[in-house]
Amino acid sequence: MKKLHLLTFIACILLNACNIPKQENQAPTNLDGHWLNREYLDALEASHSPKNVAENYTFYATELIYDHTKGDSMMVFNGQAEFTNLPMERRGDTLSLKLNQDNQTDIVYTTSTKTLIITDKKLNRVFRFIRADSSLIDKSYTPKVAFPSAVNKATFEGKWDIYENLSTQKSGEFSRFGTIKGWDKYENYTVCVNGDCVANEDGDVIFLGSQDKSDMYGFQSKGDSITIFELNQINDADEKPMYNQGKPLILLKKSKTPK
Repeated sequence: MKKLHLLTFIACILLNACNIPKQENQAPTNLDGHWLNREYLDALEASHSPKNVAENYTFYATELIYDHTKGDSMMVFNGQAEFTNLPMERRGDTLSLKLNQDNQTDIVYTTSTKTLIITDKKLNRVFRFIRADSSLIDKSYTPKVAFPSAVNKATFEGKWDIYENLSTQKSGEFSRFGTIKGWDKYENYTVCVNGDCVANEDGDVIFLGSQDKSDMYGFQSKGDSITIFELNQINDADEKPMYNQGKPLILLKKSKTPK
């Protein structure tokens, strides 16, 4: 009788008929998507200043883009304009590639936090990336990206009352995809996040544009308002431009108008 019970137990395991709970730590079959640097975004949400984040937080990748249909590679986006396509190998829940002078960097998916984790041996740092919500994917970029719209969401997205040169109040709505509605002066904007853009020693930089122009300004956020400044070049004209802030030109205050 004991032998029969043992044989029945073994058969039950082999046929997976005992209703044993599945492991919760299995890697997802699909890691495709846009993965954003969580620490960067947390710091930006707190300060509303890309310059402040760059000065206080070490990072070299703001977004990882993975598409298994495009071969064994992963695209790395630096946040402004530069894309790098890196050879990659996947082993279960681990993606391995050469990153930051390291011959093999493992990017491991953790089910408990639903994040990709990079341990950088050279910097002795751990970086965490979260999957971007579909509402952040900006299809106007080639390839599509999510990081710029995440930056816009943390800085300018929303409805603003606009005061310019002591003029009467205007209003405008800044979208997370870099467009502006309702402002007669500008139709689009770009927030600078790294050295590929313009250096302002006193604060951050934004480009405000329309069909026929693109104007560069400094900006600083405080509470529910953003002050936009003129920029003055402080080095020689034949050098890579460096700027500091001049006089304030525009004040944006979060609109109190009910939606």
